[in-house]
Amino acid sequence: MINREQLKVEIDSVDEAHLEILHRIILTLKQPLLTSTPRTNFSEVNPLKGSVIFEHDLISPVNVSWNAEQ
Repeated sequence: MINREQLKVEIDSVDEAHLEILHRIILTLKQPLLTSTPRTNFSEVNPLKGSVIFEHDLISPVNVSWNAEQ
């Protein structure tokens, strides 16, 4: 594990372009961790769920008669 003094020496040897990247990484690491969000029940959110049927090589709307020749 690296200590603070070793890290400071390493940072001093980094060029300016990479120093900006390190700064952004440090800012990101300081942000609080997000807690997990509850999972969405997609069957409630998806209004088209169950509106089509797959029969072998055909897909058709549920409860709708249709002519394949059209």
